[in-house]
Amino acid sequence: MSPLPEEIQVYIVGFDVEKMSPFARIEKIPSATGPAQMKKINTVLECDGIDIVDYSDDIAIVVSDRGMFIEGKPVFKVTAPDDTVLRLAGTLLFARNTYTADSVDLGELSLSEIRKLAENLKIQVIGVIRD
Repeated sequence: MSPLPEEIQVYIVGFDVEKMSPFARIEKIPSATGPAQMKKINTVLECDGIDIVDYSDDIAIVVSDRGMFIEGKPVFKVTAPDDTVLRLAGTLLFARNTYTADSVDLGELSLSEIRKLAENLKIQVIGVIRD
């Protein structure tokens, strides 16, 4: 069995409200579930806590757990492959659902999976959180 990589690649999608410009990029986060991974995710998402939502059986979306309460965060409408409509605020992190005996961890998305996700992602900005 090969050792786990130290980092995994994930896909980040967001919207810069000040520039009125969407962005998407590949980001590296620690592969091991724990404090280092959480710190990196919190930095990338600019948050203190997270929620994990299933986009599909294979892919999870990680988002700020307080995004809907923070002024200036963009609100996205994401339509999942099964036509479930999600409304999420803040930057979105897409990662693989990696099933273990105890839980579901975040896993790496390959470049081809990211390309397929980017090509098929049904997402739109529907607003911005205001006080």
